[in-house]
Amino acid sequence: MKRNIFGLVIALLLVAAVARTAQATEVGYSRKFGLGFVLGDPTGLSAKLWVGPTNALDFGLGFWGYGVNDPCFHNNNCSNYGYGGGTFNADYLWQSNIVRSTAQLDWHVGVGGRGVWRNGDCGDCFALAVRAPIGLDLMFVNPGWLELFFEIAPAFYVVPGFGFGIEGGLGVRFYF
Repeated sequence: MKRNIFGLVIALLLVAAVARTAQATEVGYSRKFGLGFVLGDPTGLSAKLWVGPTNALDFGLGFWGYGVNDPCFHNNNCSNYGYGGGTFNADYLWQSNIVRSTAQLDWHVGVGGRGVWRNGDCGDCFALAVRAPIGLDLMFVNPGWLELFFEIAPAFYVVPGFGFGIEGGLGVRFYF
């Protein structure tokens, strides 16, 4: 019996000595704030602040009228689009791990809001929406400060009238 326990202890010590500790990305763990850019709707700046191990606040500040909702591309009426307006969104995200290896793939879902303003002589120069983003986040062990993300967000506009839109984009964030 003593030889079996002694053999088990020796085997466990050998396994512990040979085993390598798993490395993880620094995003969301030691680096809590990321800043980057997103292409899509909206096109602009993106920021993410981790407030817990699986929760984050996501912010976007962009140009309104670029991306999939760009009417300037379709009818050449560009007076109220692009640099003449902007958009701001803020979302609370719940994030969960899908794959963890040399890269970490997470998915997220959230709820938040979006404000859109346009310059010019329009009757409805401001809009508010409730949005529900869902997306994928790819983080790396090396470099541990980089995050690539893809997101789609159904948006329900409540001001100035009711409406529905699909927002989304592909982006990158650098963590500090």
